Amino acid sequence: MSQQRSPPPIMTDISSIIGNTPIVRLNFNELDDKPIELLAKLEFLNPVSGSIKDRVARRILNDLEKSNKLHADATLIIPTTGNLGIAIALLSKKKGYKTLAVIPERTSSDRIHLLKTLGVEIIRTPNEAHRSASESNYALALKLASQMVNSIVIDETTSLDNVQVHYDETAKEILTQVRGKLDLLVVGVESGGTVTGLAKNLKSIIPGLKVVAVEPQHSSIEEGKPATPLSLQHWRVEDIGNNFTPSILDTTLIDTWIKVTDKDSFATARKLMNEGLMAGPSSGSVVSAALQYVNTYLKSSNMVRILTILNDSARNYNSTLLSDDWLLDNDLLDEEAIHKLEYQRIKRYRAAGVEDLQLPAAVTVTPTASITHALELMLEREYSQLPVIDDHRKLLGYVSQASLQTHLEAGDAHPQDQVAKWMFSFVGSGRQGKRAKYQIITPDTPLSELAKFLDEHSFAVVTDSERKWCLGVATKYDLISFLNRRNAEF
Repeated sequence: MSQQRSPPPIMTDISSIIGNTPIVRLNFNELDDKPIELLAKLEFLNPVSGSIKDRVARRILNDLEKSNKLHADATLIIPTTGNLGIAIALLSKKKGYKTLAVIPERTSSDRIHLLKTLGVEIIRTPNEAHRSASESNYALALKLASQMVNSIVIDETTSLDNVQVHYDETAKEILTQVRGKLDLLVVGVESGGTVTGLAKNLKSIIPGLKVVAVEPQHSSIEEGKPATPLSLQHWRVEDIGNNFTPSILDTTLIDTWIKVTDKDSFATARKLMNEGLMAGPSSGSVVSAALQYVNTYLKSSNMVRILTILNDSARNYNSTLLSDDWLLDNDLLDEEAIHKLEYQRIKRYRAAGVEDLQLPAAVTVTPTASITHALELMLEREYSQLPVIDDHRKLLGYVSQASLQTHLEAGDAHPQDQVAKWMFSFVGSGRQGKRAKYQIITPDTPLSELAKFLDEHSFAVVTDSERKWCLGVATKYDLISFLNRRNAEF
């Protein structure tokens, strides 16, 4: 039975609901025989950017306004990997501030698209540029500010607000939630604000608390020196890691540093999705580090409570974390995930082809058929689309039930119109716009290829290899039915 909770009140604006994120237990199988309680604070549920940077953005903007450092039409210049820029852009948009984000090249295209949608001006900088280099995002931000009237640089790696907000707010939430009982805190590090603010507060109250700082494998925050350009080319995780030690980071508060590979980060982030947690790659890094710490350092038989901070949401990683093809191309899936993907894509079809679907002969219409006839045929046969063929059975295109009905309801099509006027054409451009993209699907096409095609299309027209004849129509329903029949036979 789910626990009844009172719904939150109506709030004045979105910034009012930043913070107060929940903590949940993680139930990984590898911890079943260990005296470990692994917890996660879901900072990716912050409502603005979907990250812990919402807290920082709100605090910095509020303090700038209180100190009268922001004026109308101000330009906020932000060296960032993405989330802080997104949070500030969203929080400041209605106030009339302009935002300019200086971003390293490794930042994902998804974040760039989002920032552009918010009207943010974007400048990209080399991944390998050290903070002191003239081409780094920090140096470039300062140079731009010196040339732009009414502009201010928001640098989270030097901002004391970045530390204080976690000391004042995030740490107090954690203390309340864990009721003062915590043995290990695991935090990803980029600017150093989160780990410093949390550790300073929590260590002063919880005796014996250990703090683990997490960074990517080729990051060099702990060492405080630039990583090599070659290493940075393979640094895929965003939101944690850097190639210098930020000035606000208090390293004396950190008991252990753990570096996590990109593969472990992305693979663990995908495992978190099995827990129902749509967290990003940096969250995968933090949880992976916690598991490494358990296996390497913890020898006690007493129950140990570990809290991980899950920084940001997976929603801004559609082209990376959420793309099976990208993960495969970049060798970022673990063996278990690769085997599952191979089974889903290839092995479960056991070399079967389209002809094994035993599709009925294609139900088609000619270009001169009326819309009424086409719709009646689709309703009778329970089809959503019909191939359109000429007198020689050559495939010309297709008509869609939804499209035809929409045009009829809008009044721009009439029941006796020929389908040629409203079909999606494979052989030219017609009333429906550009020629429909065509991929040849034949009886010899492997079902694994058909399945991939149907991931992006609602149906496939089966033809001979030269597209002279239309042989049938295949849908995902046909694939599922085939698999159900095959499984029933074994």
